Amino acid sequence: MNEMCNDGELTPGVSDNVRPSSICPWIGPPRAYVPRKADPRIRWFLDANEGRALAAVTEALTVALSQSSGRVNRYPSFQELEAAIALTWNIDPGRVVVTAGGDDAIGRICAARLAPGASILVHEPAFEMFGVYARSRGASVLGLPWLDGEAFPLAETIAAIEGDEAIGLATLVSPSNPGGGVARQGEARAVADACTRSGVAFLFDAAYGEFADVDPSQVLVDSCSAYVVRSFSKAYGLAGMRLGYALAPSTETASVLRSCGMPYPSSTLASIAALAALSDKAGLAEAVRLTQEERAMLTGRFRELGARVADPGANFVLARVADPAGLASCLARDGIAIRTYGGHKLLGDAVRVSCPGDAEGLAIVLEALGRAREYIR
Repeated sequence: MNEMCNDGELTPGVSDNVRPSSICPWIGPPRAYVPRKADPRIRWFLDANEGRALAAVTEALTVALSQSSGRVNRYPSFQELEAAIALTWNIDPGRVVVTAGGDDAIGRICAARLAPGASILVHEPAFEMFGVYARSRGASVLGLPWLDGEAFPLAETIAAIEGDEAIGLATLVSPSNPGGGVARQGEARAVADACTRSGVAFLFDAAYGEFADVDPSQVLVDSCSAYVVRSFSKAYGLAGMRLGYALAPSTETASVLRSCGMPYPSSTLASIAALAALSDKAGLAEAVRLTQEERAMLTGRFRELGARVADPGANFVLARVADPAGLASCLARDGIAIRTYGGHKLLGDAVRVSCPGDAEGLAIVLEALGRAREYIR
């Protein structure tokens, strides 16, 4: 059993009434993903890369809630949503698997393609859940560095895929989190081709794809060469609904993913919200445009104050500063939450600040950063 510390983080441990042999030997010591802590001072939550819900979503949910009495007692169906997603990508609906957020899609793919003793290839620093899900399958993690500001390590990635027979699943996140780097279309396709030649499954995580100038997702979907993971949490602003999806290489591989997770991964209201979001193409375009403008302004402000910031491609800015903890504490007094990384070997001097998606919020953040300049340079 894991014991919860006062600060909300999980620490490894086994209670006296649990037999050690009943715990999978490859999992321990466990480390869980730690959500944000409650802080009544915070008004602007810029620590989790959440977007703002589109207007069409609010309207659809208002109608749905007023008519919900005849629907909430039944298990949800995602067939209409999967058909709408398939139409967006021009593929067979049988290749679409709706999941409880993009991370559930990642978990299902790991369950389907990783056996004990295999390894997953990630680019570090990486989203924590890749390691969590891989280790839960008895797999190990092979990390290649891809730091903010650096070009995508294509040659090293292909060499690892073709040279390491233990790799069962190779991943590419673009734009990357937390680095914000973007892989070019030709680079993503080259990784997919290397995986095909080597018999390795390929997972392309495009949770932030809407914000990038280059998104290889459609090419990978058309060529049936990758699992493509997308999310409604970021550009569509539906993080609280917990909804994402995987576009599988085939209907057969999609069926396997369905068998690796819950039969009802989310709710009826989440499906209604997602359908409304997909239909609001003008709202999405405006949200992306606003985010890109805010991203440029945040990047410029950090650089003006002496931070080192690579050109970002998602809905956040990763900045290297003098005192991340001091900066986070200072901004919290102004009602702003940002992400820090403690003693992380690659991110110890970094902070990640999400775009607020709001003119008032942006003005407050830019002003607060100026007051906190002593922690930045």
